Amino acid sequence: MFKRTLPFARLGAASIAAAGLLFALNGCSSEKPKDGGDGAGKPQTNTNAPAGGSKKRIVFVFKSGGGGYSEACKRGADQANADAKLNVQVDYQASAEGTAEKQADIVESAIVGKADAIVVSPVDSKAIVPSLNKAVAAGIKVFTWDADAPTSKRSYYFAAVDDINIGDDIGDALAKSMGEKGKVLIFSGQSTAENLNSHVKGIEEALKKYPGITIAQPYIYNDDDSGKATKMAVQALQRNPDAVGIACANAPSPPAAAEAISKNPALKGKVKVWGLSLPSMCQKYLKDETVTGLYLWDPQKLTYDTAVMVKQVLDGKTLNTGDDCAGDGKIAVTNGIVTLPLRLEINKGNVDSLKF
Repeated sequence: MFKRTLPFARLGAASIAAAGLLFALNGCSSEKPKDGGDGAGKPQTNTNAPAGGSKKRIVFVFKSGGGGYSEACKRGADQANADAKLNVQVDYQASAEGTAEKQADIVESAIVGKADAIVVSPVDSKAIVPSLNKAVAAGIKVFTWDADAPTSKRSYYFAAVDDINIGDDIGDALAKSMGEKGKVLIFSGQSTAENLNSHVKGIEEALKKYPGITIAQPYIYNDDDSGKATKMAVQALQRNPDAVGIACANAPSPPAAAEAISKNPALKGKVKVWGLSLPSMCQKYLKDETVTGLYLWDPQKLTYDTAVMVKQVLDGKTLNTGDDCAGDGKIAVTNGIVTLPLRLEINKGNVDSLKF
C-alpha cells in the first residue's frame, strides 16, 4: 500500500456568522452542484449535531458543499456524530463559494465558538495558514484531512492514500491502456489545492517513465465545477485532436472527460480516461467504457476514521505507525502525515457494488 515515505501532501468551505455556539453559514464554492451533487448554491452543514456540553466539539471544514464527494464526507461526519461510543459533537461545514476566504471565515467562527478541534480540507494550502495558526494560538487542536496545509501548525494531516502514489497509479494505468504511446491531457481542480497538485506530480512522474508518451500543455484546471469541467474538456479535446489519453486528478474531471468524448463519437474507444472520482458519478461511463478506470477511497470512511483519530488525540494519544484505523487496517505516520489504508481501484466489474 505504501510505496514511499510521504513527502507532503489531497479532492472542493463557508462563511459563518457565529451566534452563540451555532454556525449560520454563508457558504463555500460557486456551486452549480459539483461532483454530481444537487445542492446548488446552498451551504452544506451537519444538521444532526447534538448539543452536548460534555462532548468534545469537532468542526470539519471542507472545500465546497453540494457535490457528491462533499456529501459523502458529510455522511462520515454524521456517522461520527451519531456514534455513542465516540461521544463527540461534530459540525460539518462546507459553503457554496469554495474560496479560501470563506474557509477562513468558518475557522474564525469556530475559534469564537471555542471548538475543541478544527479539521480542514484547504482550498488553498497557503491562504488558510494564518487562520489555522490563530486557532492553534487559541488553544484549539488543528488538523487537516483530505488536503493538507503543510506549512501550518496543524497537528496531523489525515490522508486516505499517499497523494503522490495514487497519481502514479493513475499515470501507470493510463499509459498501459494507451499502449504506452501518444499524447495525454491532464485535468485537475483548484491549482492551489495541495492534494491535487500532489496527484498531478504523481501522474507526471509515472508518465515520464514512458518515452512514447507526451504530456500536453497547459494543464486544465476546472476548480471542481462540473459544468466548467465539461466545457473545458470539450475545448481541450478540440485543441488536441491527437490526444489519446486523459489523466484526471479530481472528481469532476473523469465524468467531464466522458461527456466530452461522448459528444464526438469518433473519440469513443480512442481516448482512454483514468482518474480520481466517485463510482456514483462515473457508473454509466465505466460501464460503457468511456471512462477506463478510477482510483479513489470511500470519503465517508475517510471522514469517520479521521474523527475517530482526532478524538484519540484530544484524549491525549500520540498516533503511531501500525495503529488501527477504526477497523479498516493499519495507519502509517510520517512527519505528521497519517496515511490511511483506504485506496480502491474502481472499474466496470466492481462499480455496482460501491455505494458512494
